[in-house]
Amino acid sequence: MFRQHIREIDDNARLLCTDQLVKYQQHIGGANNVSVTSVFKCVDFRSFFIPYGGVEPKPSKKDIELRIPEWIEFLRLVEVINNTYPDLATSLPCYMELDHASQMSALKCSECYPFVDTDFI
Repeated sequence: MFRQHIREIDDNARLLCTDQLVKYQQHIGGANNVSVTSVFKCVDFRSFFIPYGGVEPKPSKKDIELRIPEWIEFLRLVEVINNTYPDLATSLPCYMELDHASQMSALKCSECYPFVDTDFI
């Protein structure tokens, strides 16, 4: 899912170089989110978890923070990887696969809905 949001993430990251207020967060698959905020001026990739006895996902301490120059280099490397391995560049996200054809089967996808208890579906 990350690949489908790269341009949107990049647009928000570039706004950090201006005086505009930025507050962006996006689920990118599994229990992982990316956020870009004016407060921290970086692109933050973070895992989430549900604490024991809890119901709401909470951010974990596992993260990768890229400052703007690092983010720009990261984008360059993504392009190199996509050019070197075209199968990766053309791969489909899970929600475009046949196993997402019905709502029930889509809800069982741990990449799209990592915190849904599939025992109750």
